[in-house]
Amino acid sequence: MATLYAGGDTAPSQPTSVTDPAKGPHLRVLITWVLLAVTMILINYRLIAMLRFGDPDDALRLLQVRDLLAGQSWFDVHQYRIAAPEGVAMHWSRLVDVPIAAMILLLRPLLGTAGAELVTVVAVPLLTLLCAMALLGRLAARWFNDEVVAMSCLMIGLSPTVLCQFTPMRIDHHGWQIVLALVALSGLHAKDALKGGAIIGAALAALLAISIEGLPLTALFLGVCALRGLRAPAARFDWLCAASMSLALASVAIFLGTRGTYDLITHCDAISPVHLALLVWTAVGAAALRFATPRTLGGQLAGLAAMGAGAAAIMFGVAPECRGGAFVMLDPLVKRYWYDSVAEGMPFWHTSAPMAAAILMGPLVGLYGTFCLWREAKDAPARLLWLDHMLLLAGAWLIGVAVARASATALVFAAVPSAALILGWVYRLRSVAILPRLGGYALVVSMLAPGLPVVLALAAIHPASANSASGTKVQSFAGIKLGAIGMSKCRYDLAGAALNKLPATDIFAPLDIGPDLIVNSHDRVVATGHHRGAAGMHDVIAAFMAPEAEAHAIVRKRHTPLIAVCPDIYEPAVYATRAPNGLMAQLLNGKTPAWLEPVDIAPGSHIRFWRVLN
Repeated sequence: MATLYAGGDTAPSQPTSVTDPAKGPHLRVLITWVLLAVTMILINYRLIAMLRFGDPDDALRLLQVRDLLAGQSWFDVHQYRIAAPEGVAMHWSRLVDVPIAAMILLLRPLLGTAGAELVTVVAVPLLTLLCAMALLGRLAARWFNDEVVAMSCLMIGLSPTVLCQFTPMRIDHHGWQIVLALVALSGLHAKDALKGGAIIGAALAALLAISIEGLPLTALFLGVCALRGLRAPAARFDWLCAASMSLALASVAIFLGTRGTYDLITHCDAISPVHLALLVWTAVGAAALRFATPRTLGGQLAGLAAMGAGAAAIMFGVAPECRGGAFVMLDPLVKRYWYDSVAEGMPFWHTSAPMAAAILMGPLVGLYGTFCLWREAKDAPARLLWLDHMLLLAGAWLIGVAVARASATALVFAAVPSAALILGWVYRLRSVAILPRLGGYALVVSMLAPGLPVVLALAAIHPASANSASGTKVQSFAGIKLGAIGMSKCRYDLAGAALNKLPATDIFAPLDIGPDLIVNSHDRVVATGHHRGAAGMHDVIAAFMAPEAEAHAIVRKRHTPLIAVCPDIYEPAVYATRAPNGLMAQLLNGKTPAWLEPVDIAPGSHIRFWRVLN
């Protein structure tokens, strides 16, 4: 591993060039990004042409930006076309809307609204990917040669768990979470405590504003900063103080800048005043530690313990309802048939076998690589830096194991040390005999793509299992995975064009197709898969699983003259399977209740409609 260090010894068979951090690894990053971007555009060309989003959140994000550009208040993130007329207060941040809205405004005079939106939903995720790759390349260039720079960037393309968050039309916030986590990691690698801490705090503040799920990662970064203060008392907790102060100040600024005073009540699913109070308390405590500078380890630990106890008291004393997380108060029916089906929000073993292998093993390769970097470091500062990186990666790995969608952060944190480790092995394999070399290359491939051996094993044991490797366990009618059911034939663009020829109305539809219907038409829906609209979600789930008389009463209560169903997605199959005598099972089997009338509103769309007669 040491042979890959910037300025380290290099074997004759290895490249001797080292990327200059001052210039940046621009060319290697750009070439890798172009290859990945072109590949993803070609793979997704048909879906792009149909404006077919892979996730309902992406469709609703575009609708939120449209409403903003149409005059809705910057501080108002209600979606008024869900559960009209009151609408649903979304927990999303306007920060993610900014690049989407800016690009649409920039391109609209040239391409028209539709063309500007199409280019934007393709370009924004790819530009977000470029940001992530640039950050990885910059980090790799600080320590290693240019081959490691390229391999570090390529690691994103070899990790479907990460790459799916940057796919064209993936305009929701998950890609930006990865980018901001990498910004914070860059701050941790900075040489100056005040500058590095400020970068860490500002990045984490933006990350928390985008998603409250960043709290464990925030605590992890602050913990590493505190450790730096404990092992170097002369530094007077500069790292912790700078990071905490920056985090608190940036969080308050972002809150006021994006939320204003429009909504000051406590929410468990988004940054609220109680969270700001917690962050301010932490900043004050860190400042006190810095200026008081307790001389004994016991005094320092006592100060940190007081900070933690005060933060817990603020959080759970003021907002005890948040002890169980953002979804603890969710309606039981909604929790059972929606939230508990979102595999990406569950521990890794709820995902498919190949994805579980990637989540579990990918960061472990990086951990071993980081361990090697720590062990072979040339000086004490480098050794301590890689120790901090190792601790941070280990914590991120545990978070990803517990929440599958958070594993992308651990995988990108592992990218640089994994690339250095793997390339070091490749260099050594060049000098060994052919058969051991082939075996070594096979091991390298399995390290680059930990899910691949699982797919091959499934194919050998049972070929059909490989074709459905994503598995029905992964299916979630709030997610993007289609698994054994396959790609849906439903054309929301055709359905939307047909619906736009009719007066705007309210549609009773499954949760997953609601965003696609309203982003392609002028209509409204009762509910989508977003938990703040739990009352509407409950009615949708209950009606589709209820006998026809009970379902009729729920539909009438919602005053919806139209029912729409895409028959070949997972959600209707769940309702029909769990309630074989319910409304959805009847509709899928062609048994129309007397109070409904089938109508062919959008021929060719594969979406089935029924008019409510009374």
